[in-house]
Amino acid sequence: MTSMPATLVREPAGDRRALAPALELRGITKSYPGVTALSEVSFVLRRHQMIGLVGENGAGKSTLLSIVNGTVRPDTGSIAINGAEVRFGHPTQAARNGIATVFQEQGLISNIPVFENIFLGREDKFALGGWLRRKAMIDEARQVLDELQVDIDPTAITGTLSFGERQLVEIAKAFALSRIYPVEPIILLDEPTSALSDVEAEKLFAGIRRWRSRASFVLVSHRLADVFATCDEVVALKDGRVIDQRPTGSITETELHELIVGRQRNDQYYREASQREPEPKVALRVENIERPGHLKGVSLDLHHGEILGVAGVLGSGKSSLARIVAGAEQQSSGNVLAFGTTLAPGSRRQAIRQGIGYVPSERTIAGIIGTETVEWNLTLPNLKQLGAGFLGVISARRSRAMALDWINRLKVRTPGPAVHCRTLSGGNQQKIVFAKWLANGARILVLDDPGRGLDVGAKEDIYSLMREIAASGGAVLLVSDNLPELIGLSNRILVLRDGRVSAVIDAPRGAKPREVDVVAAML
Repeated sequence: MTSMPATLVREPAGDRRALAPALELRGITKSYPGVTALSEVSFVLRRHQMIGLVGENGAGKSTLLSIVNGTVRPDTGSIAINGAEVRFGHPTQAARNGIATVFQEQGLISNIPVFENIFLGREDKFALGGWLRRKAMIDEARQVLDELQVDIDPTAITGTLSFGERQLVEIAKAFALSRIYPVEPIILLDEPTSALSDVEAEKLFAGIRRWRSRASFVLVSHRLADVFATCDEVVALKDGRVIDQRPTGSITETELHELIVGRQRNDQYYREASQREPEPKVALRVENIERPGHLKGVSLDLHHGEILGVAGVLGSGKSSLARIVAGAEQQSSGNVLAFGTTLAPGSRRQAIRQGIGYVPSERTIAGIIGTETVEWNLTLPNLKQLGAGFLGVISARRSRAMALDWINRLKVRTPGPAVHCRTLSGGNQQKIVFAKWLANGARILVLDDPGRGLDVGAKEDIYSLMREIAASGGAVLLVSDNLPELIGLSNRILVLRDGRVSAVIDAPRGAKPREVDVVAAML
């Protein structure tokens, strides 16, 4: 597509411009073949305001952000910045008008330093006589990080940082925009705290509060607590339409849930009434696992019919434990046994053969292949089941039947099995990850933050699926940063602190522990 210059349609007088909203959308509509993503969307973001943009997966939030930041062009409608109507042909033009985006799925380059990522594509600001003033770039990056109270070395290689630290670099990159262009930033935050610890998230929001006098914000988050704690107003989307914009103080979390989902939230959100007692028989055993810098002598038993939660702060080793159990990472010592068979360290192939399915935290990177179809993703781990004839040629009929069967079983919202996975909402992508392992006959599921980035409706579907797996005698190892989720779903909670097991807390139906009890073991 040929880049189209940003067009300034009208320029209001100075006083009028100062009083105009930072951002105004009027009648934005966007359709794709067979799908209307947005329909007549309008809302207003006043200067130095922060609004929360909420809605179920598939409601149109990501498409809306892409239109505002110039990545996608609307079919109809208009955008005004500080009262001046603009049309963007490229994200760079949106950036020059102050639009910065922090996406849920990161876009940093891992093998370059932090300071280069922060000013990537805008190095000309630091050029002098054909030379790049690297020290000036480092110093300015350090100033941005210091203002956000982010303790990250700007010269560190980005790929050496944790996921949460890289997210903070993404946010610093957005804040740095006002140092490049003479504009007041409008910062779009797409699930900025989804991979952050509570401490990091509080640092982020503290930074945002300091910037409120010099910037305006749109926050997309499925953590409604973040929306209520930080936003002045909330804009609710449903099926591509704005159904309400109102001050956060005029609506409760329950009312907002009902508004965006269109149904009352189930009192048994975590399906606690369906929680069953585990069987005595052990499905998975972990014996004295060691991994330098991550885990120190971790052991556990996971029983048939059990959901065993794993809690811990960022850096506690919980995600490393999940990867080791799934064969995606190798321990230095200790054993993992599935149904009595000792698994070779770091052998994902053997783990799959022994019935272990793995749902990673970064589903778009390690869970699905977004450029391939739903059918392709579902059948990839199940090719032996689909072979036909002497040569084992894949049966197209069986492949399609398997895909349709699991689409129906898990109620995946998709036009069909030939649709690319990247076009599905986050919740439906997550269902595809579950489906491919269930189709493979997995009896142990290792889930690393399965609700991350999902809306409340999609989470309800995933929770129901987990209960069904446990009820059928399967076993679930659930790693999660969401304490209410972990407490509500688990039979027991294994707490990690500094790579060691600090507590194992019972969480039986009708006698769930308090969050403060779990947090006390985490810190």
